[in-house]
Amino acid sequence: MDNTPETELNAAMLRLAQAPDDSADEVAARLAFHAELSRAELFVLLTAEVTGGMMAPKVFDLSDVRAVLAFDSELRLAGFAGEAAAYAALPGRVLVAMLAEAAEGLSLMVNPDTEHAALLPPEALGWLADTLAAPAPAEGQGVPLAFGAPDLPDAVRAPLVAALERRLSGTPGLSGAVLAAVQWQGGGRGHVLALAGLPEAAQAPVARAVSEALALSGLEGGALDVIFPEGRAMAAIAGVGLAMSPAPFAPPEEQRLTPGANPGLDPARPPRLR
Repeated sequence: MDNTPETELNAAMLRLAQAPDDSADEVAARLAFHAELSRAELFVLLTAEVTGGMMAPKVFDLSDVRAVLAFDSELRLAGFAGEAAAYAALPGRVLVAMLAEAAEGLSLMVNPDTEHAALLPPEALGWLADTLAAPAPAEGQGVPLAFGAPDLPDAVRAPLVAALERRLSGTPGLSGAVLAAVQWQGGGRGHVLALAGLPEAAQAPVARAVSEALALSGLEGGALDVIFPEGRAMAAIAGVGLAMSPAPFAPPEEQRLTPGANPGLDPARPPRLR
Protein backbone atom coordinates (compact mmCIF):
# COMPACT_ATOMS: atom_id res chain seq x y z
CA MET A 1 0.00 0.00 0.00
CA ASP A 2 1.95 2.93 -1.33
CA ASN A 3 -0.25 5.54 0.38
CA THR A 4 0.09 4.02 3.84
CA PRO A 5 1.78 6.58 6.11
CA GLU A 6 5.01 5.55 7.82
CA THR A 7 4.80 5.65 11.60
CA GLU A 8 7.31 5.44 14.44
CA LEU A 9 5.67 2.19 15.52
CA ASN A 10 6.08 0.52 12.13
CA ALA A 11 9.69 1.73 11.91
CA ALA A 12 10.38 0.21 15.34
CA MET A 13 8.82 -3.07 14.22
CA LEU A 14 11.00 -3.12 11.12
CA ARG A 15 14.15 -2.57 13.19
CA LEU A 16 13.09 -5.43 15.47
CA ALA A 17 12.56 -7.77 12.53
CA GLN A 18 15.99 -6.91 11.12
CA ALA A 19 17.89 -7.38 14.40
CA PRO A 20 19.86 -10.64 14.73
CA ASP A 21 18.17 -13.22 16.95
CA ASP A 22 19.28 -13.37 20.60
CA SER A 23 21.52 -10.32 20.22
CA ALA A 24 21.87 -7.13 22.22
CA ASP A 25 20.47 -5.29 19.20
CA GLU A 26 17.36 -7.46 19.32
CA VAL A 27 16.83 -6.72 23.02
CA ALA A 28 17.18 -2.98 22.41
CA ALA A 29 14.91 -3.11 19.37
CA ARG A 30 12.25 -5.07 21.25
CA LEU A 31 12.25 -2.59 24.13
CA ALA A 32 12.00 0.30 21.65
CA PHE A 33 9.06 -1.46 19.98
CA HIS A 34 7.32 -1.84 23.34
CA ALA A 35 7.86 1.86 24.04
CA GLU A 36 6.38 2.90 20.68
CA LEU A 37 3.49 0.47 21.07
CA SER A 38 2.58 1.96 24.45
CA ARG A 39 2.39 5.52 23.10
CA ALA A 40 0.95 4.88 19.62
CA GLU A 41 -2.67 5.12 18.56
CA LEU A 42 -3.84 1.71 17.36
CA PHE A 43 -6.77 0.78 15.16
CA VAL A 44 -8.40 -2.49 16.21
CA LEU A 45 -10.75 -4.64 14.15
CA LEU A 46 -14.10 -5.28 15.86
CA THR A 47 -16.93 -7.71 15.30
CA ALA A 48 -19.36 -4.78 15.63
CA GLU A 49 -19.32 -1.12 16.58
CA VAL A 50 -18.82 -0.17 20.23
CA THR A 51 -22.15 -0.06 22.03
CA GLY A 52 -22.93 0.61 25.68
CA GLY A 53 -19.27 0.92 26.62
CA MET A 54 -18.57 -2.65 25.45
CA MET A 55 -16.03 -3.46 22.75
CA ALA A 56 -15.83 -6.80 20.96
CA PRO A 57 -12.51 -7.19 19.12
CA LYS A 58 -12.47 -9.63 16.25
CA VAL A 59 -10.39 -12.62 17.35
CA PHE A 60 -8.44 -14.66 14.80
CA ASP A 61 -7.14 -18.21 15.21
CA LEU A 62 -3.45 -18.18 14.28
CA SER A 63 -1.98 -21.69 14.50
CA ASP A 64 -1.68 -22.23 18.27
CA VAL A 65 -2.80 -18.76 19.48
CA ARG A 66 -5.89 -16.59 19.34
CA ALA A 67 -5.06 -13.00 18.52
CA VAL A 68 -6.62 -9.57 18.19
CA LEU A 69 -5.38 -7.59 15.18
CA ALA A 70 -4.29 -3.96 15.45
CA PHE A 71 -2.90 -1.53 12.89
CA ASP A 72 -0.87 1.66 13.10
CA SER A 73 -3.12 3.59 10.69
CA GLU A 74 -6.66 3.65 9.35
CA LEU A 75 -5.37 3.17 5.82
CA ARG A 76 -3.50 0.03 6.74
CA LEU A 77 -6.57 -1.41 8.46
CA ALA A 78 -8.81 -0.51 5.51
CA GLY A 79 -6.39 -2.15 3.09
CA PHE A 80 -6.47 -5.33 5.14
CA ALA A 81 -10.17 -5.57 5.99
CA GLY A 82 -12.07 -3.26 3.64
CA GLU A 83 -13.56 0.20 3.98
CA ALA A 84 -16.71 -0.92 5.85
CA ALA A 85 -14.96 -2.82 8.64
CA ALA A 86 -15.91 -1.84 12.19
CA TYR A 87 -12.97 -0.69 14.26
CA ALA A 88 -11.95 1.30 17.30
CA ALA A 89 -9.07 3.74 17.70
CA LEU A 90 -7.43 3.76 21.13
CA PRO A 91 -4.00 4.21 22.73
CA GLY A 92 -1.72 1.21 22.65
CA ARG A 93 -1.25 1.26 26.43
CA VAL A 94 -5.03 0.99 26.88
CA LEU A 95 -5.32 -1.93 24.46
CA VAL A 96 -2.39 -3.73 26.11
CA ALA A 97 -4.02 -3.42 29.54
CA MET A 98 -7.39 -4.62 28.24
CA LEU A 99 -5.94 -7.71 26.56
CA ALA A 100 -3.71 -8.51 29.53
CA GLU A 101 -6.81 -8.64 31.71
CA ALA A 102 -8.80 -10.80 29.27
CA ALA A 103 -9.71 -14.16 30.78
CA GLU A 104 -9.06 -16.21 27.65
CA GLY A 105 -5.39 -15.25 27.22
CA LEU A 106 -5.48 -13.34 23.95
CA SER A 107 -2.42 -12.37 21.94
CA LEU A 108 -1.95 -9.15 19.98
CA MET A 109 -0.72 -9.02 16.39
CA VAL A 110 0.33 -5.61 15.10
CA ASN A 111 0.32 -4.76 11.37
CA PRO A 112 -0.47 -8.31 10.22
CA ASP A 113 -0.36 -7.18 6.58
CA THR A 114 3.44 -6.74 6.73
CA GLU A 115 6.30 -9.22 6.61
CA HIS A 116 7.57 -7.77 9.89
CA ALA A 117 4.27 -8.16 11.76
CA ALA A 118 4.78 -8.41 15.52
CA LEU A 119 2.97 -10.93 17.72
CA LEU A 120 2.78 -10.35 21.47
CA PRO A 121 1.66 -13.46 23.39
CA PRO A 122 -0.28 -13.17 26.67
CA GLU A 123 2.94 -13.33 28.72
CA ALA A 124 4.46 -10.36 26.89
CA LEU A 125 1.22 -8.38 27.19
CA GLY A 126 1.12 -9.10 30.92
CA TRP A 127 4.71 -7.91 31.42
CA LEU A 128 4.12 -4.75 29.40
CA ALA A 129 0.85 -4.00 31.19
CA ASP A 130 2.56 -4.37 34.58
CA THR A 131 5.40 -2.09 33.48
CA LEU A 132 2.99 0.58 32.26
CA ALA A 133 0.97 0.36 35.48
CA ALA A 134 3.97 0.85 37.77
CA PRO A 135 3.43 3.60 40.40
CA ALA A 136 4.77 7.08 39.81
CA PRO A 137 8.22 7.80 41.27
CA ALA A 138 8.22 9.33 44.73
CA GLU A 139 8.98 13.02 45.05
CA GLY A 140 12.39 13.67 46.56
CA GLN A 141 13.66 16.55 48.67
CA GLY A 142 17.35 16.44 47.72
CA VAL A 143 19.29 19.69 47.44
CA PRO A 144 21.60 19.91 44.41
CA LEU A 145 24.97 21.57 44.93
CA ALA A 146 26.45 21.43 41.44
CA PHE A 147 25.68 20.25 37.94
CA GLY A 148 27.96 19.03 35.17
CA ALA A 149 28.16 17.13 31.90
CA PRO A 150 26.65 13.64 31.98
CA ASP A 151 29.16 11.09 33.22
CA LEU A 152 27.86 8.03 31.40
CA PRO A 153 29.51 5.53 29.06
CA ASP A 154 28.38 5.71 25.42
CA ALA A 155 26.68 2.32 25.72
CA VAL A 156 24.36 3.79 28.35
CA ARG A 157 24.08 7.41 27.23
CA ALA A 158 23.04 6.72 23.63
CA PRO A 159 20.00 4.49 24.40
CA LEU A 160 19.09 6.69 27.37
CA VAL A 161 18.96 9.87 25.29
CA ALA A 162 17.06 8.09 22.51
CA ALA A 163 14.50 6.73 24.96
CA LEU A 164 13.99 10.10 26.65
CA GLU A 165 13.68 12.02 23.39
CA ARG A 166 11.19 9.47 22.09
CA ARG A 167 9.06 9.64 25.23
CA LEU A 168 9.16 13.44 25.56
CA SER A 169 8.34 14.08 21.91
CA GLY A 170 5.06 15.91 21.48
CA THR A 171 4.80 16.97 25.14
CA PRO A 172 2.68 20.16 25.25
CA GLY A 173 4.48 23.13 26.80
CA LEU A 174 7.93 21.52 26.94
CA SER A 175 10.51 24.17 26.04
CA GLY A 176 13.75 22.51 27.10
CA ALA A 177 15.17 19.15 28.17
CA VAL A 178 18.71 18.73 29.52
CA LEU A 179 20.50 15.66 30.88
CA ALA A 180 23.16 16.52 33.47
CA ALA A 181 25.28 15.03 36.22
CA VAL A 182 24.47 16.26 39.72
CA GLN A 183 26.17 16.42 43.11
CA TRP A 184 23.67 16.38 45.96
CA GLN A 185 24.02 17.91 49.37
CA GLY A 186 25.36 15.15 51.59
CA GLY A 187 27.81 13.82 49.02
CA GLY A 188 25.56 11.78 46.75
CA ARG A 189 26.07 11.88 42.98
CA GLY A 190 23.81 10.96 40.12
CA HIS A 191 22.07 12.34 37.06
CA VAL A 192 19.04 14.53 36.50
CA LEU A 193 16.74 15.30 33.63
CA ALA A 194 15.89 19.01 33.79
CA LEU A 195 12.67 19.98 32.03
CA ALA A 196 11.46 23.52 31.38
CA GLY A 197 8.16 25.07 30.36
CA LEU A 198 5.78 22.55 31.91
CA PRO A 199 2.92 23.72 34.15
CA GLU A 200 2.89 22.28 37.66
CA ALA A 201 -0.11 20.07 36.89
CA ALA A 202 1.84 18.31 34.12
CA GLN A 203 5.03 17.69 36.10
CA ALA A 204 4.03 14.52 37.96
CA PRO A 205 2.60 12.79 34.85
CA VAL A 206 5.70 13.67 32.84
CA ALA A 207 7.99 12.37 35.62
CA ARG A 208 6.07 9.11 35.53
CA ALA A 209 6.36 8.97 31.75
CA VAL A 210 10.13 9.37 32.06
CA SER A 211 10.31 6.56 34.62
CA GLU A 212 8.25 4.40 32.29
CA ALA A 213 10.52 5.18 29.36
CA LEU A 214 13.54 4.07 31.38
CA ALA A 215 11.86 0.79 32.30
CA LEU A 216 10.96 0.13 28.67
CA SER A 217 14.55 0.81 27.68
CA GLY A 218 16.03 -1.74 30.05
CA LEU A 219 17.55 1.03 32.18
CA GLU A 220 17.27 1.46 35.93
CA GLY A 221 14.47 3.93 36.65
CA GLY A 222 15.99 5.08 39.95
CA ALA A 223 19.23 6.17 38.27
CA LEU A 224 17.71 9.42 36.99
CA ASP A 225 15.86 12.15 38.85
CA VAL A 226 13.48 14.52 37.06
CA ILE A 227 13.57 18.19 38.08
CA PHE A 228 11.72 21.25 36.85
CA PRO A 229 13.99 24.29 37.33
CA GLU A 230 12.99 27.77 36.22
CA GLY A 231 14.74 30.70 34.61
CA ARG A 232 18.38 31.10 35.60
CA ALA A 233 18.56 27.66 37.21
CA MET A 234 17.53 25.99 33.97
CA ALA A 235 19.94 28.16 32.00
CA ALA A 236 22.81 27.17 34.31
CA ILE A 237 22.06 23.46 33.86
CA ALA A 238 21.75 23.88 30.10
CA GLY A 239 25.18 25.51 30.08
CA VAL A 240 26.91 22.37 31.35
CA GLY A 241 24.52 19.51 30.52
CA LEU A 242 23.50 17.70 27.36
CA ALA A 243 20.58 19.39 25.60
CA MET A 244 18.13 16.98 24.01
CA SER A 245 15.87 17.49 21.02
CA PRO A 246 12.48 15.82 21.43
CA ALA A 247 10.01 16.57 18.64
CA PRO A 248 7.88 19.63 19.49
CA PHE A 249 4.19 19.42 20.26
CA ALA A 250 1.92 19.59 17.22
CA PRO A 251 -1.84 20.20 17.66
CA PRO A 252 -3.82 17.16 16.50
CA GLU A 253 -5.53 17.34 13.16
CA GLU A 254 -9.28 17.62 13.07
CA GLN A 255 -10.76 14.17 13.51
CA ARG A 256 -12.28 12.53 10.44
CA LEU A 257 -15.34 10.36 10.95
CA THR A 258 -15.34 7.16 8.90
CA PRO A 259 -18.49 5.08 8.36
CA GLY A 260 -18.37 1.89 10.40
CA ALA A 261 -15.73 3.32 12.74
CA ASN A 262 -15.64 4.15 16.43
CA PRO A 263 -13.01 6.91 16.59
CA GLY A 264 -12.31 9.16 19.52
CA LEU A 265 -12.65 6.69 22.37
CA ASP A 266 -11.85 8.37 25.68
CA PRO A 267 -8.64 6.72 27.01
CA ALA A 268 -9.68 7.70 30.53
CA ARG A 269 -12.87 5.66 30.13
CA PRO A 270 -12.02 2.91 27.67
CA PRO A 271 -14.65 0.40 26.56
CA ARG A 272 -14.70 -3.01 28.17
CA LEU A 273 -14.05 -6.25 26.32
CA ARG A 274 -16.96 -8.57 25.83
